[in-house]
Formats: sequence, structure tokens, C-alpha cells
Amino acid sequence: NGLEETNIAQRRFVSDASHELRTPLTTIRGNVDFLEKIWADSGRQSGGAEDAESAGASGRALTIAERESMSKEAIHDIADEARRMSRLVNDLLSLARADAGYVMDMDRVELKSLAEEAARRAAFLPRTAEWKLGSLDALDGVWVKGNRDYLLQLLFIFIENGFKYTPSGEVRLESVRADDKVGLIVSDTGIGMSREEVPHIFDRFYRVDVSRGQTPGTGLGLSIAKWIADMHNASLEVRTKLGEGSRFIVWLPIDFSEPPECDIIEGTVRPELPNRET
Repeated sequence: NGLEETNIAQRRFVSDASHELRTPLTTIRGNVDFLEKIWADSGRQSGGAEDAESAGASGRALTIAERESMSKEAIHDIADEARRMSRLVNDLLSLARADAGYVMDMDRVELKSLAEEAARRAAFLPRTAEWKLGSLDALDGVWVKGNRDYLLQLLFIFIENGFKYTPSGEVRLESVRADDKVGLIVSDTGIGMSREEVPHIFDRFYRVDVSRGQTPGTGLGLSIAKWIADMHNASLEVRTKLGEGSRFIVWLPIDFSEPPECDIIEGTVRPELPNRET
């Protein structure tokens, strides 16, 4: 029944989340142990038997310079895994909010400036593909009712996904309008997906078979994107072909309501001064 299916889904979610958190934690703990080991005997003279554990493959004790170099690598790994955990925890928080019926604060959002901001930020994301901004003319004068921060997050999920699954080629942002809806399009020329996988891509922790083990990620991004879209009464359209790339379109309803009236400050009327003779 429905309740049993919900319980199974929740247990799987907790299990998957625990697994995803365990991996970076294991890496962080391993690197901390390694740092403690190589610096434990740093004050002792090199060459002694007690230095054997921190010695290199040659059996000699590590020099201070070698310890520092290895420490920098370990710290770099710890920082990477900490950032990965932070992203994962933030994603889990978003999904927990979704499950708890979290209601976003909504306001009138001018869509073109939002898309332009996303485009500027996207240029600084790590990537191997080209980043291209297509026409945003369809967004001229278009407002939507929504939450600006979450709409930015929604766009970034699709843009980051495009970069993640496009080792070479391009990722592009553009817009289109159809009657009372406006579409934000993020397309790429990456690995694409098979038709069978498309119905599952918005499931939590789902990752397409071709990307498993090759591309970093948790499979939570698109499920968060779906929640944000639902909160904005938006629909998501997916067009993809294996080996040729994917195209995601976010269709948002246009807000045709008039903006709230603002207080108008009347200009001060200046008295006319008589002409002065020079």
C-alpha cells in the first residue's frame, strides 16, 4: 500500500544519505590519521627505528620538506571532501524542507536580470566545456512570481549538471516564450541519456548508468530542481539523446499582475526669478 511504499522510500533515502556521507568522512579521517603519523616523530632525529612508520619506500625517514609536501596534499583532500559534505548536507536540508511542506517566500521577480546573473556566475564554475549565453530577448519585461534565490539555485543545478556531463563541447543558456509561459533553456552537447532513464532522473540519488563511478555527484540535484519547479508552478521539459547531449527547459508562468504602487515624491516647484541686469 501507499504507506508501506513511503516507509520503504524513506528507509532507502536514509540508507543512501548515510552511504554518501560515509565516503567523505572516511577520506577525512584517513587523511587526519596520516597527518598525525607523519608528524608524530618530526621532532626526533631521522634514521631511527621509530621513524620507520613515517619513512618512504626507501626505508629512510622523511625530511621536513617531504612531510610538508605530503601534508599539503592531505589538507587539499580534506578541504575537497569537506566541501563535498557541505554541499550534500545543504541538499539534504533542501529535501527535508520539501518533505516537511516548507513554503517559500514569494515575490515578483524580474527574470532577465536573474538569468543574466546566473550566466555571469556560471562563467566561474569549474568546467571543461565552453560556456555560451544565447538570446535572452524572450525575457524582456517578463516577471514571474517566485523566490529569487531558489530560482537561481534551480538554474545552477541544470548548468552545473551540463558542465558535469559535458567533458568537451558546450553548455548554453537561452530563453523562449510561448503564450503565457516563458522558458529558460539549459542545453549541452554532453553524454546525454537513453530514453529509458529519463523517467527516473528526478528520483533522489538516481544517477544514469553511464555516469556512475565516472562523474562525481550524489544524484540529489535534479530532485531538488523538481521540488523548486513544483513550488513555482513550473513544468520541466527534457530532451536528450545518448551520446549527443541534453536539453532542459523550465517553463514558468508569467506574472501579468501590476507591480504595487509606490509613493511618488512630487518635485519641488521652483519660483521663477526675475532676470538680473548685468
